[in-house]
Amino acid sequence: MFHKPQDLLKRTPADGINRPEFLKQLVQEFRKTNSADSKLQVLANLANFAYDPVNYQHIRSQKVIDLFIEQLASDDNQLIAFAAAGLCNLVNDPANKDYVIGNGGIQNIEKNLSKADDNIILSCITTLMYLYAPEIKTDIVNPSIVGYMLSHAQSENPKLRNVAKIFLKDFCTEHDIQTAITSNT
Repeated sequence: MFHKPQDLLKRTPADGINRPEFLKQLVQEFRKTNSADSKLQVLANLANFAYDPVNYQHIRSQKVIDLFIEQLASDDNQLIAFAAAGLCNLVNDPANKDYVIGNGGIQNIEKNLSKADDNIILSCITTLMYLYAPEIKTDIVNPSIVGYMLSHAQSENPKLRNVAKIFLKDFCTEHDIQTAITSNT
């Protein structure tokens, strides 16, 4: 991973790689193709690009975040998994975080907390933890989300159980937990 644009330039061949153009082509390919396998491959590549902060500006300019948010509503769990992983990879950046919050990301993430796929749920919980800020606490620590966390805290999967417990411990008050219990019974 490259952390600085100058590090990337040192390793880029003289004829270069035009990252914005490449990302644009990937987004266009995703939108145009009818092949489910191609869509998966493209979204996986985009999620990998989201891992490196040097790509964040290009990801925003090419509307990759919008694509991730849209795919959270997909019927295909593999697409959802790549979209959730992509968002998780990039929301620790303040500009990306604000964009996700301002464009319905929290609601779309919440809808996937009931999936039967632990990897999707892990990415969604971790993303919510990165998105958390006191000024939007009620969006993230709401009875529905806390109810999912209480349920996942009982999971047989130790990763899921532990992440849910961390969420409950670090972000929820006893009142939040009791409200969720009351609301979800």
